[in-house]
Amino acid sequence: MKFSIQIIFKYLFSFSFLIISCTPPASTNSSLGTNSIPTNKPPKAQSWNKNRAETTPQTLEKLPAKAFFDVHNLGKMVTKQSGFSDLFLNYISDERKRQGIYLARVDDFTLGTPLTGLSTWDLALEVGLIDGLNENGLSIVEKLDHIKPRDVSEYIGTSPSDAFYMHGINLKDLKLIKSELKAPNLLTYQIIDFNDKELAVNIYLRLIDLRSMKIISSSMIGIGNMEVLDVEEEIEHFTNAYEIIKNVSDFPKVIFSKDVNVSILNSDILNISGNYKNSPSTKIVAIENGIVSGLIHHDSYKNNSPVLLEKTSGFKLKFPDVYNSIVFNTSPILYEEWEEFVTATKSDFLIMYRYVPNNGMYIKIIDTNSNGKILYSKGFNFNGKEDEGIIENHNIVSSSFKKNIDFRKLKNKKIMILSGDKQAVDSEKYFQTQPNYNEMNLSIEEGIITALVQADIKVYEKLKTLYLKRPWMYSDKVFNLNPLYLDEWNQLKSFGVETLIVYNNLIPYEELTSNSPNYKKVALGIRIVDVNTGYILDVNEISNLN
Repeated sequence: MKFSIQIIFKYLFSFSFLIISCTPPASTNSSLGTNSIPTNKPPKAQSWNKNRAETTPQTLEKLPAKAFFDVHNLGKMVTKQSGFSDLFLNYISDERKRQGIYLARVDDFTLGTPLTGLSTWDLALEVGLIDGLNENGLSIVEKLDHIKPRDVSEYIGTSPSDAFYMHGINLKDLKLIKSELKAPNLLTYQIIDFNDKELAVNIYLRLIDLRSMKIISSSMIGIGNMEVLDVEEEIEHFTNAYEIIKNVSDFPKVIFSKDVNVSILNSDILNISGNYKNSPSTKIVAIENGIVSGLIHHDSYKNNSPVLLEKTSGFKLKFPDVYNSIVFNTSPILYEEWEEFVTATKSDFLIMYRYVPNNGMYIKIIDTNSNGKILYSKGFNFNGKEDEGIIENHNIVSSSFKKNIDFRKLKNKKIMILSGDKQAVDSEKYFQTQPNYNEMNLSIEEGIITALVQADIKVYEKLKTLYLKRPWMYSDKVFNLNPLYLDEWNQLKSFGVETLIVYNNLIPYEELTSNSPNYKKVALGIRIVDVNTGYILDVNEISNLN
């Protein structure tokens, strides 16, 4: 291994310290294999900083200085493989490479967790990474002492809550990076895992333009032979999301247009309870990283025309209590008007996703400048995995809706979808049951959305807090009232609605398990109402019970 005189001097002090006090990595093997994430079989890994390698006789035979150089070389080798060039470097223009780039390790900053347990080996890895980045033509600036993680009180535990996941470096310090350090680009990296047997690492890289706060490049890179698997699920989640997004063939081309801003939001089941079912974790971070990488590596993505925004502020969520009284499947975004969301976030399009382990992923794309018009809606199965019914039922509803509903009655109308469920006969029970709704309940309505969007029918994301009648409002009234808390149909026009699709879901998915034979059944009653007149235009049903 060849090193310059400058590097030797640079490390001289560190070596004197290492020889006295440091324990090197357990591996004595400096022969490095290479692979790139994503792959069909993700590399196996074991935690580096959280689970320290045990000292072995082989370890003691290795000089700390040699171990330092080996880890340095590992970091450098990340930048030497084809995966780095193809999946990361090729998305960075030569002009941007010549601009200043600030390198920052962020690991779990997005979860509110600071860096801990750092060692000399972390230093060696980063310096090796810098060495490789320099050789690839990137201009990395030296770090000073005034850049810090973002105060977690800004984005975790806030009221109203911020959406997941937000940028983890202090926002004011981003301006210092641009002005004081003359670095208009920020390169963040997360150490996903490090192998304690052989020199191997999994690392996620993201390059951000600090002037536009757009994501320029994104990729997970794996190197070395990883045999122990502590983060298998994390890597698998990244790969699953990546493979789905990268290979979608019918994304609206407009989201890849020049000068548009696109944001990504994990919707989970927020529009049921107001809280995430899958609590923010490294696995959930990996999913969103996979989505970002998949979009950038998509065939429709135009190099040097970034569109994806780094989330920094404005992504506020509705208060959980509001879901106790509003229309089912209302968007979790806080604002009453889409223009308010655009002003707060600068987002022209919002990609909302729901990741359902062992099933797949649902994707919805919203044009925020067109009053929340839904441009895209579709569910995807994971490759090689058997769907437990959620994506399957979504597809059954979508295809059956197309077959049974007369779309001529919906053409050129602004549509809103409303769950009528049991309010007409047992309103109180409905309000007790709705908080227990799950992904299947959501999937049923989303199947209707998918059918409408694919038929080029104008359907809009529900944003305003449109309220339902309370139980006492049905007392001493004629039977089977519409569940909306309205005195006149004209009131609904202010929501931008011309036609109302009311459906009754007759399968209590919230009471069933995925093993239940009825869990994969569909039974819907549907009415179509003209808001201008109040006339019922159509009554139909969708079912696979027979």
